[in-house]
Amino acid sequence: MNAKEPLKRLFFGIEAHALWPSSFPTGRIIDEKERHFTLSFLGNISFEILKTNLFKLNKLFYPVTLGYSGWFDSCLFLPHHHPNVVAFQPKWTKKPLLLEQIQKNLTDWLIELGYQADSREWLPHATVCRKPFNQQEWLQAFSPFPFYTGNIHLYESLGNIRYSPLWTFPVKPPFEEIEHIADIAFVIRGLSIQELYWNGFIALSFKSPDLIHYFIQSDELFELDEVIMLLNQCMSFADTHIGCPLKAVSFHGEAIKGKDGIYEWEMIVDV
Repeated sequence: MNAKEPLKRLFFGIEAHALWPSSFPTGRIIDEKERHFTLSFLGNISFEILKTNLFKLNKLFYPVTLGYSGWFDSCLFLPHHHPNVVAFQPKWTKKPLLLEQIQKNLTDWLIELGYQADSREWLPHATVCRKPFNQQEWLQAFSPFPFYTGNIHLYESLGNIRYSPLWTFPVKPPFEEIEHIADIAFVIRGLSIQELYWNGFIALSFKSPDLIHYFIQSDELFELDEVIMLLNQCMSFADTHIGCPLKAVSFHGEAIKGKDGIYEWEMIVDV
């Protein structure tokens, strides 16, 4: 390594996109576009040396073609004994087994290269605030809200709770809102018909976050009509108990499987 080369404070993480609250309790708030789930922290190292090996990560990460979805269900104060940060804990719509394996494989790979990566069991969380903060204020202000994951990055920590991507592995979002003449519409993606339900539900929750409390767990959906009926059942339950601004998902379109193995469905929502 060139002795004059400055070290960079680096870590791997996954973008966290969410229906973030419009305001938070007091604290040093991380900017929305920089919130993430950390995969592995490297510390102060030479980026130039690591950069020569980054191409190998395309093979390691390639199974992660589609983002995950879910909702944040509680606050975490980490580390537990002497908290420095406020983070939100995810409740995934499907078990993040692939993400857990990718995180472990990444850590093992970094250790093989000689880096001091943390080999403890992964605790996924999205940090939103650094100290000083009042834990009770954060607990009282918190209510669940939906999220989904995006691209994987090698981030540089720039100081003052700012982070900049130095390398990116692109991942398709599980849903995207699209323009529609009269109603709300999304492109919903999934690796199975079942996943269209999970990701469709979180897309609806971005429009009506209280819907989260009326999620109906299901692992055995094989037809798009079943997906639509169950989504409508969730909204019906929510409307009965608290009122829901969304009327129904239309029986519209079809699930088309692309060459990448990802299904896409245009979900139209009556409002």
